Amino acid sequence: MVAATGPAPGSELTAEADEVEERSSAGVLHVAAIFASHMVLQRNKPNAVFGALDADCAGMEVVAQIRDFDGSMVAQAHAYASKDLKDGLSPWRVMLPAQPEGGPYTLRVTAGNDFLEFEDVLIGEVWLAGGQSNMELELRNSENAEAALENCADPLLRFYNVPKTGVINRNAENAASWQESSPENSGVMSAVAYYFAHKLRSELDPDLPIGIVDCYIGGTSITCWMSEDALNSSEAGRGYLTRYERAIAGKTQEQFKLETDEWQTRFDAWNANIAAAKEADPDVTWDTLNEQYGACPWPPPVTPTSQYRPTGPFRAMLERIAPYSLAGFLWYQGEEDEPYCGSYRELLGMLIGEWRAIWSENLPFLIVQLPQWIDKKVDETEGDPMLWPVLREAQWDAAQSIDNVYVICTIDCGEYDNIHPVDKRTPGERLADCALRQVYGMSRIPVYGPTVLGFRCDPNGRVRLFFRYAHGLHFDGTTPGSRNQGSDAEPPSLVRSPESSGFELAGADGVFHPATAAIFVDCDIDDLVNSKVNVVDYNATEFGIPANSRSIGTITLACPDVPEPMSMRYAWRSWGPAPLFNSDGLPAQPFRLNLTDHTASNDDGE
Repeated sequence: MVAATGPAPGSELTAEADEVEERSSAGVLHVAAIFASHMVLQRNKPNAVFGALDADCAGMEVVAQIRDFDGSMVAQAHAYASKDLKDGLSPWRVMLPAQPEGGPYTLRVTAGNDFLEFEDVLIGEVWLAGGQSNMELELRNSENAEAALENCADPLLRFYNVPKTGVINRNAENAASWQESSPENSGVMSAVAYYFAHKLRSELDPDLPIGIVDCYIGGTSITCWMSEDALNSSEAGRGYLTRYERAIAGKTQEQFKLETDEWQTRFDAWNANIAAAKEADPDVTWDTLNEQYGACPWPPPVTPTSQYRPTGPFRAMLERIAPYSLAGFLWYQGEEDEPYCGSYRELLGMLIGEWRAIWSENLPFLIVQLPQWIDKKVDETEGDPMLWPVLREAQWDAAQSIDNVYVICTIDCGEYDNIHPVDKRTPGERLADCALRQVYGMSRIPVYGPTVLGFRCDPNGRVRLFFRYAHGLHFDGTTPGSRNQGSDAEPPSLVRSPESSGFELAGADGVFHPATAAIFVDCDIDDLVNSKVNVVDYNATEFGIPANSRSIGTITLACPDVPEPMSMRYAWRSWGPAPLFNSDGLPAQPFRLNLTDHTASNDDGE
């Protein structure tokens, strides 16, 4: 099954527009379009200011200055344009010295007699929000959008939407601008990124500006955001390139245009119908919408200029804003790569490495692990293809094995039969909590759900699991939306029946069966040490246990159909029970274990 991801419904897509006045060029001088009035620059590290000069100006000096309101110099640096031309121009990059938060300032860039000035420049924290449609889903289309927009006015929270395109679009770049958060502007901002930035603003210094660079396109594979050289360096990447080359082989430009125009007409009509139906009835279900208007016409035709082709947005979007100085990256993507989920972990590691190399910095990389979702028709006919659990595991593993990479669990989020869940506050604020703790050092912020440390099997076929971050360990609800609400919700408890526990056991035949799960809270650290459980560190603080307590969380699993368990898994479904939480309201991470090797360390990298 190929997931019909597509752009988020109602998302503002970059469209062809009338010619816009050139705002990033003056004479021979060209500055990258992301530099504009009202921008936010990164504090406490050198800021790269970059662009190009006309070809005949190679070697000319370029000067960048930050000036205060009275014209006094705050910072200045210079560089010389390269003599090696790129795309017919001479690139240059000036590194302004690090500055603390502040502003508003003026940024002036000069080359010979030509100059550009940008007003109302702030210095604070800047994050890049990347990925596909669930990062793209805009604040105006998210849950409780009206209330959020009514209260979003904040002149120190700003964002820049990189034009969505698969080919460089200078007209769209000229039309793009930095915007202050306001009811008039923020509707087209990533909802996830807005809630992330809003929480940073509330938790950090109230005078600290926060900037978001929105850089995403719904329906894009991870390979859309990587270079051709990177993709060619691995078998997985070459597979994507080969499939793309086969798709375009033998076609003319006229065929590409005809196919694209026909698809665009169908896609625009579908989006318009969906938008009108939702406006008429905000509670309309996707069952009703699909019955009336059919499934989303996805994917679009593959063409050499499509933003959905491998490397397209990398060249036309990411490289156009790199290396704009950042605090870190936010990443919410993976849905489009479901058919090739087995190679996602390799590609994710490559992408992280390539982005960090472009920025020449080991920047924090914060990942939203995929929430729950399954297509209703698939669920009722073919059954769960069990591919999203593989993507989630790849995202989790990247955070455990790559330095300065973190993942937030959203297994308690998502919507059945809707790949674009509208609750974007939860992932946005969890990302913010992750940044506040891991990047800004606020150790009081809870970010970990119950995390398995190890296991022990007994002769009766029971499996005992040991958890850290297990304060207040309990079961609550089953699937997203069932926690403490509705007649079908189960109250928080310490025992779960097989059908609702989320835990499964398998024997030598590899067939998984749901297991009864019972929580015990009377285990002592010494019990863990003496129980032949392979863990790395027995320090109470590292277990996530309060200093005045020595008890950790344990769960005993039992299934009469599996007398000799060989493996277990939890929440290992595209959509299914995931009821385990701690008292911080954070969910347990989906995981699976081989019970025959007597190891179960699932370290969180703290």
